[in-house]
Amino acid sequence: MNSLPKALLLDLDDTILSLNSDSDGEWLQISREFADHFGAVPLHELHAAFLDSRDWFWREMERVRWGRLHFSLAPREIVLRALARFDITDTPLVHRMAARYNHIREAAVSPLPGAIETLQRLKDMDSRLGMLTNGSSEGQRAKIERFSLAPFFDHIQIEGEFGIGKPDARVFQHALDALSVEPADAWMVGDNLDADIRGAQQVGIYAVWVDAQGNGPPDGSTVRPDMTIRQLSDLVKASILD
Repeated sequence: MNSLPKALLLDLDDTILSLNSDSDGEWLQISREFADHFGAVPLHELHAAFLDSRDWFWREMERVRWGRLHFSLAPREIVLRALARFDITDTPLVHRMAARYNHIREAAVSPLPGAIETLQRLKDMDSRLGMLTNGSSEGQRAKIERFSLAPFFDHIQIEGEFGIGKPDARVFQHALDALSVEPADAWMVGDNLDADIRGAQQVGIYAVWVDAQGNGPPDGSTVRPDMTIRQLSDLVKASILD
């Protein structure tokens, strides 16, 4: 398969936009900036508490979904649990630390190299473009507006608005219906093997995995993409769409 399909379904985070995520470093920055509030608590212990709390929060699937839909509130829960280790229950401090973390995260978001140009190229070629993204309406819409992405897309579908997220088959089927195409006439492009690739393949959509690091599927993964690229612009660079 090497010709442009009638429709392309695209993920947002780490497919079009880079979150530039260095979670360990971000929590270390928070630890340093607020260290004066913790008296004799060593910096490394404070940092370790944040990392332990973060790992706990994102380990359980129900919390993961809640965190996606309330992304700006998730750091507050992480901070609250971390500070409980030191018997600190200063609510204003918790809110300030969580707000600062959110600011650091938001400032790090940027378009991936060549992504905007690729969207324009695809749009110019009259391909129907759909965005399928998990997360909250508020958070995802803010990014879409910040980087002026909406004009590229014929259909934008956000978990927090639709009520269901990837990899649920209904997500993909609704997008196909909205774009008036059959599964055989669409590709899904995304970085998440489970949500994007497995989710698309279960309804018969050709699935293109964005493997930014080039490491291939992790050991134990049973998901096999139909195509693998390093970044969105590779669709054009490799003349796949020419």
